[in-house]
Amino acid sequence: MKRLNGINYNIIYGIIAVIGLVITIVASLNPYEKNVHLISNGALEYNTGWEYKNSRVDTYDVCNLPLKLDKELYRDLTVRRLLGDESADGTYIMYRSKHAENHVYVGDKEIYTYGDQQSPLFPLPGSAWILIPLKDSYQGQYLTISLHRIENKYGGVMEEVIIGDRADMLEKLLTENIVGIVSCFIIAFVALFLFVLSILELHIVRTHNLFYLAVFTAVVFIWSMNETHCTQLFLGNMETVSILTYEAIAFLPMPLISFYRSNRHRIIRQICEKIAIVPVVNFILMNTLHFMGIADMSELLILTHITIFIVGVGIAVGCVKSGVMGGRTRDSSFPELGAIGLVILVISVFIDIGHYYTSSFIDASRYARIGLLVFILLLMVETILTALNEEINVRKAEVYKSLAFTDSLTGLGNRQAYELEIEKIDEREEMLEHLVVGILDLNNLKKTNDAKGHAEGDRYILSSAEFVRKYFGRISKIFRTGGDEFAVIFTGHDSDVYFETEANMFDDIMKEGRTDINFAYGSAVFNRITDRSAADTIRRAETKMYNSKSKYKHISGEI
Repeated sequence: MKRLNGINYNIIYGIIAVIGLVITIVASLNPYEKNVHLISNGALEYNTGWEYKNSRVDTYDVCNLPLKLDKELYRDLTVRRLLGDESADGTYIMYRSKHAENHVYVGDKEIYTYGDQQSPLFPLPGSAWILIPLKDSYQGQYLTISLHRIENKYGGVMEEVIIGDRADMLEKLLTENIVGIVSCFIIAFVALFLFVLSILELHIVRTHNLFYLAVFTAVVFIWSMNETHCTQLFLGNMETVSILTYEAIAFLPMPLISFYRSNRHRIIRQICEKIAIVPVVNFILMNTLHFMGIADMSELLILTHITIFIVGVGIAVGCVKSGVMGGRTRDSSFPELGAIGLVILVISVFIDIGHYYTSSFIDASRYARIGLLVFILLLMVETILTALNEEINVRKAEVYKSLAFTDSLTGLGNRQAYELEIEKIDEREEMLEHLVVGILDLNNLKKTNDAKGHAEGDRYILSSAEFVRKYFGRISKIFRTGGDEFAVIFTGHDSDVYFETEANMFDDIMKEGRTDINFAYGSAVFNRITDRSAADTIRRAETKMYNSKSKYKHISGEI
């Protein structure tokens, strides 16, 4: 787990995710927002039979929709209709409103609000479907929709209204916003794909980068799907969708911070350490103020927007200071794709804002979603390439390490590996207590080299090494410590296994009458009384080996 400033923010973020989920589940238990069953009479236009008034008059007058609020004269528009048998559980009214805050009432009770206290940096979409579930209990009461113009340059517009069941509404939403809905499903597929890749990544490089990116993508999907209103149709609970949306947006910066906290650039990591607390404070403040009744979550959305802005700017500044915005860096063999994706995301957001202020734009997040998708995909590719590059480097390091500690002729451990093994044994009491050392020195190697050449001498060394490996390879570590010297290190719990193997080896030499195997040999077991370290045991084994060599020279007549 990564620790930021001594605090494990990954655990805190996980706790916040659970709390947000619990809050959403509690909201879904609201009995007043349930839709029990569906009707199937098809979507109907609902544009006639309305009454209206504006800020200049106090009485209602009959009207048909659509109805425009004159931007020069009037700032407010209210339309209402007396609900009859068409108001039933499972039925929806859906209408579009341009450039206005929306407050919907049944009788005196407000049942829906949209666009209240929106931030000027994140404006309302130019035109969006508003989805209102009806109930049996609403019959005989007025459905009142109050529009308040949010910008002086626009007049508010109450557009067409339709009524029908979930299937009818879904068909209308698909027709109006097919691009947005398709992009949502692509984001969902990418999130699932990232979760699968994150499992593979853990097995390969033991990091969590793709998991953080998968969580970020999943939250983006929740937010973007809620924007299409389809989630509300399936959940049948407006309160649940609203809470889920606000909690998801508040959580959105957290996995992104965790992702960049693992970045290889020190400056980006340091900036993430400084801003990691910001989304935590925002989440706590937003929920506390909401549940204390001080402010509604829609009013507090400005805090989340500021949080996202701070995190985005912080990461962008880190990228600029680290030099990754300039393409390839000294420690990277490929361009910083995440930085490119961040630029594309910022551009897409500005395009959406530009569409909002210049045209009647139905989906205010269309290009932002595409920008987010490109940003996520580029981050995914960069993360995979980085992980593969790191894995290649690790494998190379292992190969170099293996070569550094391996004898090139026999494939056994070399002198350096032997000395490191002795140091490790001296540091571990349990290994020292069970230590058995065997020392071998080949006879007649110099004579073989002089008479038959060094190639034959190498074959002699190799055949001897294979012979020793045949007996001791499964129970001990074998090292070539010099030109004609070998060491066998045994640290198993039963030294009798070693000496039994040793006896079998010499029995086979005698039975087979092998002439290609000829070495002096000595072995010793660690003795707590006489030995203070592994070196003492080795010296006793070497003494036995030298005695064996002297005896051989005396019998063979060598000087």
